[in-house]
This record gives sequence, C-alpha cells and structure tokens, in this order.
Amino acid sequence: MFSARRYRSALHCTLVLTGLTIMSSITPTRSQDSGSAESAKLAETAQKVVVDIFRNRDLTVVDRYFAEPLVQHDPNIADGLSGMKAFVSEVAKSSGSDITIYRTLVDGDRVLIHSRYQGLKNAPAPLIAFDLFRFKDGKIVEHWGGQEPEASVRNLSGHTQVDGPTAIDDREKTEANRTLVQTYRDVITVHQHYDRIGEFLADNYIQHAVGVGDGIERLKARFASIARPDALPTLVPRLFLADGNFVLSLVEAHTNPPTANFDFFHIVDAKIAEHWEVLSPIPPRDQWKNSNGPF
Repeated sequence: MFSARRYRSALHCTLVLTGLTIMSSITPTRSQDSGSAESAKLAETAQKVVVDIFRNRDLTVVDRYFAEPLVQHDPNIADGLSGMKAFVSEVAKSSGSDITIYRTLVDGDRVLIHSRYQGLKNAPAPLIAFDLFRFKDGKIVEHWGGQEPEASVRNLSGHTQVDGPTAIDDREKTEANRTLVQTYRDVITVHQHYDRIGEFLADNYIQHAVGVGDGIERLKARFASIARPDALPTLVPRLFLADGNFVLSLVEAHTNPPTANFDFFHIVDAKIAEHWEVLSPIPPRDQWKNSNGPF
C-alpha cells in the first residue's frame, strides 16, 4: 500500500488519469462449488477493503475486515491493527483519493489486487500497485504491498502499465501455469540462461514494463543489463501466486536501490504471453516500520 516517502525521489512522471471504475469482476468466474464460492467471497471482500480505504476513506475499515495478529510486510506501514489504522487515517487526509481495480486473483487464502491509486496528496503521481492479502476465518491477517509511480508515456510498444486482458480463464491449468513461471524464474532469472528464454515466452510476447517494448530480444537485453554472472543472483524469487491463466512472482531484487519486484504474467497455451510489473523500492533497514521484511 501507499507510502509517500518512498516515492519522493522517483524518476517517473504523472500519467493523465483515466476511468475510476473497477475493471475486474467483483466475483471471479468460478464454478459454484463450496471452494469456488469461498474464493469469490474472499475476492469481493478484498476489493471492498481497498475501495473503502482509497475511495470511501472509511476509518472503520480496519475494525471490520482485519484481525490480530496482523502481519505487515510493507516496510512503510507499522505492524498490527494500529499500524493499519494509522495508514488508513493518512489516506483519509487526501480528499480526492480514489482507486481503479484492474485484476483480482485468488489462490487459496490469499487474494491479489492489481490497481491504480490516485489523488493521494503526497504522492508525486498516481501509483500502480499490487496488494496481497492473506485471510484467516474471513479476516485479513497478513499483507504484502508494492507500488511504483505511473509513467507519463506509454512504453516502446505503446502499452501502459495496466492495459491488457483481465479475465481469469483456464483455472484447470492453474498449477501447470504456476510451475511454468517457477521454472522460468529458476532457469532464466536465477541461473541466467538467457539463451533459453524462447522455451518459455510466446513469439508475440507483450511487455507492459516502463521503458521496455514487446518481443523476446528486448527482454534478453533487459536481463543482460542487470546480470552479474560471478555474483550471487540479482533476482531471487520469494513467492508465487497463481489463478488460472495469471501468475504473480514476488522477487527480491539485489539492485541499487533494492526493490521488491511484483512480476505478473499472463499465460496462453503454456507460454508466457504478457507481463506487467511493479518495482517497489525497499527503504534502508533502519527506516522500516515493522520487522517482518517485504517478503
């Protein structure tokens, strides 16, 4: 979730605000068995939470939807209900704050929201965000979050950080798609076998990252620019979340500055067809407001 201090030195600029509607379905399209119904309920609850925080500026949201012990992984938010209440109170000071939700994934007891925060008075630009919530007994008990400012222009292939498909399909392929991204991360980003990228990416691979364009060769060049063959891995996968044709990979990036990378993949026919990302700067350890770490 949002922390103004994290972005005051950001290099990105503001993009003109677009619509304020929720782009993803309130209830994911699942067969109506008991597990699917529970997943739909968790998705709806998570969406209500972020809307109540950023659009409605509702100070009662924490008491209604969160429970102790609340484990906070965003280093700019303090642990527990008190930390979350302080965060919501800070957002409420921005009278024009709002949120647009683009995609919602459910993986067991975890729900991922891909969105844009806007109208926050201390932010240098609208923020593209991933928020991951873990539920227990219907209440949120853990949160991970990452944000980056929205760019002022489209990338080299004309894509924004949020456009593209939103519908969740192929739920019977969820585990196969998770395994595909896990293997891709191990082979390409950890062991740096860039010559094998073609094994994992579709020929018409689409890229939403700022300053990058479509195609396999551009991605190879991007990886090569951060590769350190004789050092510890620059990119270390920490968590994978999958729901049908979408997979999130949360990666610890040993860059300067270090970042928590929320990499989001669209899988089509057992190939990575599309990629979105948020590269969220990790502040120095002595500035963290909790001790849990970003991962």
